[in-house]
Amino acid sequence: MNFKNKTVEEKAKLYKIAIILVLLLGVAVKCIKFGVLMDQTQSDEMGCGYDAYCLLHYGTDRYGYSWPVYFINYGGGQNALYTYVCVLTIKLLGYSKFAIRLPALLFSIMGGIVGTLLTGQLTKDADKKPKAMLLFAILYAIAPYTFMASRFALESNLMFSCSTVFLYFLVRAYREKKNLFYLLAGIFAGITLYTYAIAYIVLPVMLLFAIIYMVRTRQISFLNVILFVIPLAILATPLILVQYVNYFDKEQFQLGIFTITKFREYRSGEISFDDFFPGIFKGYFSVLCYDGLGYNTNKNFFTFYPMSIPFFFYGFYILVKRAIVSIKENSVDGNVLVFFWVIGETLAAGLMTEPNTNRMNGLIFPVMFMTVLGIYTLIDKFPEKFVLPSWCTLAAVYGIYFTIFLYSYFTVIAWQRVTTTSMCPEGYQYIQENDLLKEKVVVTNIPPQFFAATALPSPDKVDYDGNYKDERYAWFNTYEYPTLRDYFYNVGGVAPVYLIYNPTDDDKAVMEECGAKTERFGYSFYLFYWE
Repeated sequence: MNFKNKTVEEKAKLYKIAIILVLLLGVAVKCIKFGVLMDQTQSDEMGCGYDAYCLLHYGTDRYGYSWPVYFINYGGGQNALYTYVCVLTIKLLGYSKFAIRLPALLFSIMGGIVGTLLTGQLTKDADKKPKAMLLFAILYAIAPYTFMASRFALESNLMFSCSTVFLYFLVRAYREKKNLFYLLAGIFAGITLYTYAIAYIVLPVMLLFAIIYMVRTRQISFLNVILFVIPLAILATPLILVQYVNYFDKEQFQLGIFTITKFREYRSGEISFDDFFPGIFKGYFSVLCYDGLGYNTNKNFFTFYPMSIPFFFYGFYILVKRAIVSIKENSVDGNVLVFFWVIGETLAAGLMTEPNTNRMNGLIFPVMFMTVLGIYTLIDKFPEKFVLPSWCTLAAVYGIYFTIFLYSYFTVIAWQRVTTTSMCPEGYQYIQENDLLKEKVVVTNIPPQFFAATALPSPDKVDYDGNYKDERYAWFNTYEYPTLRDYFYNVGGVAPVYLIYNPTDDDKAVMEECGAKTERFGYSFYLFYWE
């Protein structure tokens, strides 16, 4: 019996199996050489990982502040959720790039699963629901953005998954009027605030429209509001206090064990009305195409491949049309809530001075959903004889693109030098465990602001600016000595050990000429030493 002749229950079962298999495939692909590639460690990864290490072992961040509500990082602040989750992964697995990056993968998986479920909630036609969910699962599994964002520890990227969970519970709460879902929606709305500060704009705008709409459609009660607001208010209050302290230039203070932090640099200048419409264009371009940051996107593949863009615009048209009709008719429609979220994200894009893909990652679920909506709505309009060939052609094109992307990622993209430094705790640990090396000065091209993530000192060895201070640390920088050869013959000699990130051929040659022993860590770190 072919698929068309199967019963509704049999089709639903097959779709469910297919969705689970596709999601498992997506996870499996993301796990290939996870923690190793991308090869470099982005600066925010190092800051997040070291702060998590300090919290785990000392109960403070690297500056000695107890359990910060918002981390200082390199001065301008860093959202807290990722670091606190990272404390758990480091405790379980030890300090490594794998442990630091694992929360990114776990939250990405959560976003893929819940996004698939939310797509089902938003699909009006029951017959099309399994198809829409399968399409979303496929897009999650093969998209360059979801693949790349899951492989490095940029804390703001958690907004995609947490906002998707928030929308899922809010849509269910609105449709089913269940107190539990309103409570869970309030909790995840509050958690989303800890993923990325841009949520401070998106969430209030979205909720303002959503509450008005819910009241008009009589789908919310006073108890529902209370259950939603209480957890949101509890979670939001510490962040409101952080903004109060920094905006009004007050002193930081303790709220129990938690620190209401004062930043070195308050980045309020990153929000402006000066380039509102260009900002919207840049924001959508970065989330549909690319942003020029090699660890976020690749211009050859875009975030969801170039052929997804026409489907997105068609899906955008359908979503807006649905929302307008539902608002006019006061009908119950979860798509309206997603539409309000898109309005909030669009406003945030216009206010950002420099939108990029990770700053716009709260728009990832709506973009994926609208792309899926555009695909199945358009193809289902075709004459029946063209439907199957259209699906086969689409599958072939996406499949070819995905195959080329994977090959390019593991052979080219993951090796690009998109940052100027990295971390190597395993190399430093090797030095400390070697009795002949541990008392020697460590010469490295990792700047002092980042070396703490390699040496893992106690917070008292990190100064006010986050620089690592130790008499057995020396920074070889190309401002004073253009090459390692210059540094070696003018300053270092054979007395220290050299932990060098991405050494040149000449760097390796001078060490070999002088009889150095060599150890390699990962792909890019070399330890040169003399016993």
